[in-house]
Amino acid sequence: MQFPRASALAEVQYSEQTPTTFDLVDQGARDWTSWVTLNQTAGRARIDRRWETPPGKALANCTLVRPSSGHSWMPLATGLALARAIDGLIDSSPEIKWPNDVLIGGRKVSGILCEMRGDAVIVGFGVNLVQSGDELLETATSLGQEGARDSAEALADAVLAGVLRGLQSLVPRLGTEELLQDVSASCSTLGQRVRAEMPDGSRILGKAARLDADGGLVIATEVGERTVTAGDIVHLRSEK
Repeated sequence: MQFPRASALAEVQYSEQTPTTFDLVDQGARDWTSWVTLNQTAGRARIDRRWETPPGKALANCTLVRPSSGHSWMPLATGLALARAIDGLIDSSPEIKWPNDVLIGGRKVSGILCEMRGDAVIVGFGVNLVQSGDELLETATSLGQEGARDSAEALADAVLAGVLRGLQSLVPRLGTEELLQDVSASCSTLGQRVRAEMPDGSRILGKAARLDADGGLVIATEVGERTVTAGDIVHLRSEK
């Protein structure tokens, strides 16, 4: 498989099949090197979950990035880059769900997992490309389901090129007020009633009020504001 657009922005190493693209990463590679496949057999997601997709129908990628600061913003910056890359390929506008998903019409099309390795961030993401409705969970969708008409290979190239271009612009702005405002404008979580399910098993209920300077989610509860930096967010109902 060739990546004519993406390869103009970074070194792209394609694998016919791999358990997970995280296994392919060479930490000594140059910045922006990307490892990609359309057949990931044991993909990783947050909280030790798996990202499972049928062969040839979804993009899995890891990109090596070395930001000078603002590392906590990488999942949200990647979400913004993904949303912008996908936007021109489908019939409706994608949105970011805090902290690491991209949604279309409330259904998940992409998930993000960023992992620190030394001074580098491994930016991992998966995108549903051409799965049909019966190949997806009810809470998920694919670019094909949302109006994209290209092949999986062409969509993978377009998405990867768009994400690389977007991240190369966004990474120098990590931690800035400008990036905070851009992410906030695309984040469907903000303004909604949410339930934060925390790693320790506790829950926080309230309205997602804003993002803080580090990309944390500030939730207005009945007893005051709480800032969440990790956990699962469930959208309860919109108050926008």
